[in-house]
Amino acid sequence: MYYDLKCFGSEIRSIRNSLDLTQNDVSKLSGVHVDTLRKIETGKVVPQQETLDLLSSVLKTDLNELLLNYRFHDYYAFEELKNRIESKIDRDEFETLSVELEDLKTLLNSTSHPYFISAINQLVLLIESIILNKKYNKPNESLDKLVDAIKITTPKFSLDKYTSYVYNSMELRILMNIALLMNKLESTEKSLEIMEFCMKSVEPNDNIYPKICYNLSYTYHRLAMNEKALEYSILGIDYCNKHRDYNGLNLLYFRKGIAEYLLGYDSYKDSLKKAISFSEILNQYDLRDLLILNCKKFYNIDIQS
Repeated sequence: MYYDLKCFGSEIRSIRNSLDLTQNDVSKLSGVHVDTLRKIETGKVVPQQETLDLLSSVLKTDLNELLLNYRFHDYYAFEELKNRIESKIDRDEFETLSVELEDLKTLLNSTSHPYFISAINQLVLLIESIILNKKYNKPNESLDKLVDAIKITTPKFSLDKYTSYVYNSMELRILMNIALLMNKLESTEKSLEIMEFCMKSVEPNDNIYPKICYNLSYTYHRLAMNEKALEYSILGIDYCNKHRDYNGLNLLYFRKGIAEYLLGYDSYKDSLKKAISFSEILNQYDLRDLLILNCKKFYNIDIQS
């Protein structure tokens, strides 16, 4: 379900101001961290029911009921399309993303709500960026697309001051892709710096969380920091199991297995076999075959034995 979080946050701010309360006042009275309140008021996060319950007593308004007034009821096509894009990105199916790109542009012509216009335009730029990087090997042009995408919702965004801003889920996905580009454009260390910032900024229930965990695990692997690679793969696996979100679980188990192998842990084969099993469960047979090949090619591991 999608909400007009910007308008919802503005109304909460108006309610707070009408009660002559500062954000710090509300934080102290409710127990909700002031950073969380700031994110809610600026429309950067979908608030949890428990958080709204705590704020409701202070602001003398049923905020869960108020949130329902800002629901969007007619954008299931956007959700379905977004899920298709996420799935292809997870499977590295970049060659056919042009299909979703055209579908997004068609959807853009049929909506008039500013929130979805912004969200669709950001997805369009994200896909164009991925195609530029993966298909045409143009990382600088790809980076420009990503910066433009964030500027749609954070107009003053500047990459050299990226730590100065508060990001929503879509912006964090874009920033994560900027971090990945830094491997080509600058250094693995710079990529890690931005990715760690994404990890600190993401809400623990956001579905971008395990993707950040995977990319952190892989980045630490590139730096031969295998304990950290293992730590983040486990965090991502724990999220997927807790939320029953199994997309990407095969890749997380692969990263876990490789980290365990490099650390000399006997459990590595069990993790790698789970990576293969989940690839089959997710019908990602090409990815399964690639994982098997990479294990043999780079580590001389025969998973199927």
